[in-house]
Amino acid sequence: MKKVIALILSAAMAFSMVACGGAASSGSTSESASTESTANSASGSESTASDKEIVYWSMWNDGEPQSEVIKQAAAAYEEKTGVHVKIEWKGRDITQVLKASLDAGEKIDVFDDDFQRVSQQFVDNCLSLEDMAKAAGYEDFAVAALPAAVRGWAGELVAIPYQPYTSGVFYTKSSFEKANITAEPKTWEEFMDVCQKLKDAGYTPLAQDDAYTMYTFGFILARMVGEDGVKELAMNGGWAASEQAKQAAQFVVDLREKGYLSDTAPDAYPNGENELGMGTASMLVNASWVPGEITNNMKEGDVELDETWGMFNFPSMTAQDKDPSTVANIGAQAMAVNKKSEHPQEAFDFIMTVTSGEFDQKMALECNGIPADTRNEEWPEMIANVREAFNAQTDVYEWNMGLNANENLKEAINDVINKLFEGGLDAEGFVTEMDALYK
Repeated sequence: MKKVIALILSAAMAFSMVACGGAASSGSTSESASTESTANSASGSESTASDKEIVYWSMWNDGEPQSEVIKQAAAAYEEKTGVHVKIEWKGRDITQVLKASLDAGEKIDVFDDDFQRVSQQFVDNCLSLEDMAKAAGYEDFAVAALPAAVRGWAGELVAIPYQPYTSGVFYTKSSFEKANITAEPKTWEEFMDVCQKLKDAGYTPLAQDDAYTMYTFGFILARMVGEDGVKELAMNGGWAASEQAKQAAQFVVDLREKGYLSDTAPDAYPNGENELGMGTASMLVNASWVPGEITNNMKEGDVELDETWGMFNFPSMTAQDKDPSTVANIGAQAMAVNKKSEHPQEAFDFIMTVTSGEFDQKMALECNGIPADTRNEEWPEMIANVREAFNAQTDVYEWNMGLNANENLKEAINDVINKLFEGGLDAEGFVTEMDALYK
């Protein structure tokens, strides 16, 4: 998919689903939104009597931080409009039950899930929101990359993204200060220099969890060949014939041989990321939920983490790169209107209440996330230093930068990449073993 996107901002998969520390278990409790008055609603109009009800199937579990914000938004919307919002907390297993329920005609007005999944797997069940979004002036304040990605997958705007995340190299400011690093690296050569300075200062430069080896390697490879090039290799092989694939593997080998990777890498998730929390490692390739995850993990271990987090976009690899360092994996959840809804306008208005204005700001601050509404300029302190790198991004990668394209071989590809990070393969052995998967 070709995506040329300008990110205009004051501002996955599966991994994005656990952003801000929520539980990933399934929930089936049905709960109506409280009608107790909360803060002012998005439009501020007076409450009117209504016998209408919209049903919202939520990917969140009751009690998660996201659910608490959504409850407040639903109550404010109901007070403003008189339209009752019945919330069904389905949890992450919503993906397994939603399609069949929509096809069977179950009463569902609004639903949400990962924004790529909504735009692809559920697109036939989604109502086009183009006209209502235009009437609401949605494009005037949306993070431009998000609706552009939805349109790229679905062909039109069928969902409103919210709670976006971005990705890059996250690091502890304290480690950079101790190593006297004053500038964030923009190229791989500069990155390796930073690694050496961190190593000299007593840090493991780069931690790596086993859950994210495809993520890190995907960045390296996609920089050189682009996402479409990564997908071509993942689908059809030809790794040994690709000099860039071999070079990408060599970059990982160099990290291992120079002692820049953690000795335990790839470690069992989340042990790798917790090395940053314990102060032994400095950097980690991940997404913008990771500072919150690490902080929460430390609290569970009775460690009060006092750290300032930095982040820079994954560096350029070579002078011949296909993609610049301003391309990143950006994701979000998204809310959609069932095309069979009897109250589509009301459903859309509820979505806008949740995903813009006051409640988008609450979602960002209470869940340590990025605002989806560019008018909301307050970012959580924990990820405040993500803003500059995020604002510089110009294009979007999918999760794992295209390595997920081959569903039949995805796990096998991951296994070989893990072996590379473990030090069990050199560059030639890596591309040879990858090609063997296609025989």
